[in-house]
Amino acid sequence: MKKFLLLIVVLLIVGGIYVYQTPAYRAWFERQSDEILPDTVTHNKVYRWKDQKGQWQLSDSPPAKGIDYEEVEYHKDTNVIPAEKLTGKSK
Repeated sequence: MKKFLLLIVVLLIVGGIYVYQTPAYRAWFERQSDEILPDTVTHNKVYRWKDQKGQWQLSDSPPAKGIDYEEVEYHKDTNVIPAEKLTGKSK
C-alpha cells in the first residue's frame, strides 16, 4: 500500500513538472489566474511620496489630500521595481 501511494505521489510530481515546463500550459494557467484574481490584487501602480521625516513611502493607494505624490508603474509578472524609480537615485 505504501509503495502504491509513493508511486502516485511521484507521478503527480512528474506531471506537475511537465505542466510547469510546458509554455502552452503555463500561458493557460496565467490567463485563468488573470480572470480569477480581482483587479485589486493585480495593481500595476504604486504611489510614492515623502513623509514629514523625509522618508519615502510606497502604497497601492494614493496618500491623503494635500500630499504631493508620484505614480510608479510596475509589471505584475515581475517582483522587482527598479530602485532609481523609487528613490530617484541611480546606482
